[in-house]
Amino acid sequence: MKILVISNFFPPYVIGGAEIIAHHQARVLAARGHEVRVLAGDNSRGLPGYPIEKEVFDGLPVTRVSLTYLDFAPTGNNVAHPGVERIFLKLIAQWRPDVIHAHHMAGLSLGILQLARAHGIRIALTLHDHWGFCMNSTRITTQNVLCHDSTKCHKCHSHIYNEGVMLPQRMRQDYLRWQLDAVDYFISPSHYLANTYIANGLPAERMNVIANGIELERFINTTPSAPGPRLNVLFTGYMGGHKGVPTLLKALALLPSERVHVDMVGDGHMMESYRAELRDIAPNVSAKFWGRLPNARIAERYAQAHVFVLPSVCPENQPVTITEAMACGLPVVASRIGGISELVDNGNTGFLFEHGNAEELAERLRNYIDRPELIVTHGTAGRDRIQAYAFDLQIERIEALLASPGAARSEAPQLIACHGAPLQGTFDTVLEELCPVPANRPQPASQPCCIPANWINPEQADVLWVAGPVEGDPEVALKYIEAYRKLGKQVVLDERHLLVARNTQTSLLVRGGGQVALGLKHLLAYSKDSPGTAVAGAPARIAAVQT
Repeated sequence: MKILVISNFFPPYVIGGAEIIAHHQARVLAARGHEVRVLAGDNSRGLPGYPIEKEVFDGLPVTRVSLTYLDFAPTGNNVAHPGVERIFLKLIAQWRPDVIHAHHMAGLSLGILQLARAHGIRIALTLHDHWGFCMNSTRITTQNVLCHDSTKCHKCHSHIYNEGVMLPQRMRQDYLRWQLDAVDYFISPSHYLANTYIANGLPAERMNVIANGIELERFINTTPSAPGPRLNVLFTGYMGGHKGVPTLLKALALLPSERVHVDMVGDGHMMESYRAELRDIAPNVSAKFWGRLPNARIAERYAQAHVFVLPSVCPENQPVTITEAMACGLPVVASRIGGISELVDNGNTGFLFEHGNAEELAERLRNYIDRPELIVTHGTAGRDRIQAYAFDLQIERIEALLASPGAARSEAPQLIACHGAPLQGTFDTVLEELCPVPANRPQPASQPCCIPANWINPEQADVLWVAGPVEGDPEVALKYIEAYRKLGKQVVLDERHLLVARNTQTSLLVRGGGQVALGLKHLLAYSKDSPGTAVAGAPARIAAVQT
């Protein structure tokens, strides 16, 4: 097969476990005789305009697209970048893959997915965290608590910024729904994440639970340190709030300082504050902050540890660090959250504790101080348990999935391209009348999606809604209208575009939020009932909307 691997980052510019998995799987698929190429983002240069560099890394041809911080704007457009999509189209025109295996795509462009589907290319997408339905990716809200209702995303981020215009976050959610509908097979390494995505609207029949796998050979000669006067605790991960590092620091302060040492591996925006906090609450605890280490050196730290700790406060999927620690024969103490309990057998390969509970974590670690024989017992059991996650076993399942026929397709949702920001009351009425099922829940195909007009090509949309003025209008609005008219597409025009209305052909006038919804519903039905009748240059129906 010709397999195109897509990842927003790729080694040697490694960010986390997802990128490591993307690299390992691509390399092994190539070794199994497949022709594998990689399309990846690169934030090391920070150059605007999406310049590319082509290279061969670890035997894999890689096209790297330079991305800037704006492409990852947490409350902006971090999902739709036409410049990246043009690079993708050029790549598949030169080298047509049979299948795409995508990983993290935020920062690149999810528009790749529908473009691939339109070109008849099968698509697999591995889900590594919650980015497909959570704007924060972690399920941790802006109030720093765990979210239990993903239909309330607007409570965290009511709007997104799109080229200087504030748009309802629902438009971003609808865009994700549309793009993810192009995927033939979703891959989730854990049952937890699979079930969570299904509850949030992904079709269960396209979901496949396949572990990331672990290259056991890398750690076969790694042997943990023998128990000694101090318990050597290891944490490796991003130094940020979602990994729960403060819980670990507080737990260390509850242990006898002369009986414990901690190694903290990784970097992140909170590292210096964590270092200061540990000095403040546990000044006598032996500790070393290593910063980020090359992946090849991680085994050195496992070999010096007695126990691995992952105190995450966000639901993890299948943490690479836990599988590596178990492969090295280390017991694991981790939060009872997300997919972690699918790896750690409580009381047999380590211990689980309630996330955020420093007292319970300290108690779990004290078990190894008081009963050092458990270090060997639990570590050996963990090493045995992780054998079922051998990388070769998992890659065989992924290989078979990538070779399978694409998923059968049901009716696709209709698409409303929205130019400008609609009035909140009008948009709420449109959602109530046309889109009553909330985002992040299974939605019927009959429910349309509202997509920002600059995120979608006119050929892909069913109706254009000129919903509100933006900088540069009416010239920008007229260009959009002209593009849709050439394709015979339907247009709805907001009353705030009266100057534009005077320069267009108006055949229908509706007033008020309810009439906006009724007009959109009417034109969507017209579009659906008259497929293939639009010809270039044909006049479009335009509704001038009073709001």
